[in-house]
Amino acid sequence: MMAEYYTLPDQGWSWIVLLASFGSHCIHGFFLTAVGLLQLSLLDHYKENVFKTSLALSIFLGLFSTSGILASVIVNRWSCRVSIMTGGLIVSISHVVTAFIPNITLVIISLGIFGGIGIGMCYASSLVVVGYNFEKKRNIASGLAVSGAGIGAFALAPLMQTASDYFGYHGLWLMCAGLTLQYCLFGSLCFPSKLEFDRRIELKNLTRSASDSDVNRKHKLKRLREIFRVSSQRTLICVYLSMLLCNLGIYLLFLHFGSYVTSVGFSKLDAAFLYSICGICNCISRILVGSAANASNIDEFIMFGGTFSLAGISTALFPLYGQSYSGQVIYMVMLGMYSGCCYALLNSICVNLAGIEHLATVYGFILFFTGMGCFVGPLLGGMIVDYGGTYGQSIAVAGILIFVGSLFAWASGAGERRGSHTKDTEKTIPDQENKCSILGTEKEEHLFRNKNTDYVKTKTVDRDQEFQCYGSEKPNTEVSEMENLRKVTELEMHSLL
Repeated sequence: MMAEYYTLPDQGWSWIVLLASFGSHCIHGFFLTAVGLLQLSLLDHYKENVFKTSLALSIFLGLFSTSGILASVIVNRWSCRVSIMTGGLIVSISHVVTAFIPNITLVIISLGIFGGIGIGMCYASSLVVVGYNFEKKRNIASGLAVSGAGIGAFALAPLMQTASDYFGYHGLWLMCAGLTLQYCLFGSLCFPSKLEFDRRIELKNLTRSASDSDVNRKHKLKRLREIFRVSSQRTLICVYLSMLLCNLGIYLLFLHFGSYVTSVGFSKLDAAFLYSICGICNCISRILVGSAANASNIDEFIMFGGTFSLAGISTALFPLYGQSYSGQVIYMVMLGMYSGCCYALLNSICVNLAGIEHLATVYGFILFFTGMGCFVGPLLGGMIVDYGGTYGQSIAVAGILIFVGSLFAWASGAGERRGSHTKDTEKTIPDQENKCSILGTEKEEHLFRNKNTDYVKTKTVDRDQEFQCYGSEKPNTEVSEMENLRKVTELEMHSLL
């Protein structure tokens, strides 16, 4: 039997995976934050109306997130590594084709559909891979990974606009193709982690045990019912609606803000620098939020709702101060600080509400609703402008949508939190969860402490697998198994009495 290799959480190769996720987010950041520059390029090249031109990038942004469901299937079947590398090839080819297409209708197919599916696979998988590689440091790791989106927007927005001015439309999209091809490099570094490996083994065992056709059907129905039960919790529905409404407003802004800047008399390069400012502020805020949320006395759900509320208020008031370039700079600082913080928190929110075993599935649903907002928002802005409105009015509408979405974000923290999530600053009982398996059947004793109670339980895991691991550490034996069992017995007797 061929040996299996995996990485252990919070150590060793996990940090290389974090670096790869950071690099992937740098690419995401340009296409998400500075998408308005691509919109200006399409408007100038094809001379179509705002709504039709917006349709290509609306589908692109929509599939950017809704492809998360496809990515979750690939991750559960193969790995995050396969999903990222496959998506990188698809989106790179789509950008090469877009560079030479003669009309906007074909751009909708090549860029919107194929490009959106490819980059969406990379996006979802590079988020989930952090959750599979970190436990105690999950919040800060997520914050560091998604901060790459801000770095990408900061560095690439002026660079790509300068390239567009110098090389023209064709050169811009060929550069985009080369940029997205780097997903394959980053994906190749994302070796499966212990959590991801265990999840895959669990799914394989379930499939193997359901070989009989009737049993197999029952197993699939049971699996679907479990997914529906978990994903349809009221708290998760609030998260879905929050991401739908907030991203509807945010991506209306990102797509049309460049057009607003040029409409009030500033240049495209001025708009590029504004996107750059938004990007670097986004980077700083994601790191700060991820670090703060890792503290045991910080509630992720309060930060989730509060940052969206501030983004909505500052956007709704933008027409009052956005005519000058200094006002636009102030607004992009606030938008950058508050619009992307949620992505540093979503891994932990998913684990808190659904558990680590449902992380990829629930994240896929969240990204689906995010994608719906990304799709509808730019089209709504295009309709407002084409039917006699102004870009300023569309921005005010975006602010109202973001604020309403923030109310659902606040509501998501009001329900039951079922998953186990240990923060780095919490005290934990030393255990043997970093133990590496050897030949034959092995039993591991795991201890879990709920952060709201003193309940401690043991879990026995049987494996009949041959595998090795790298980046392992010597097991911690400060608490003996007999002492652990004694404590468990005392607590159980206490609960019974």
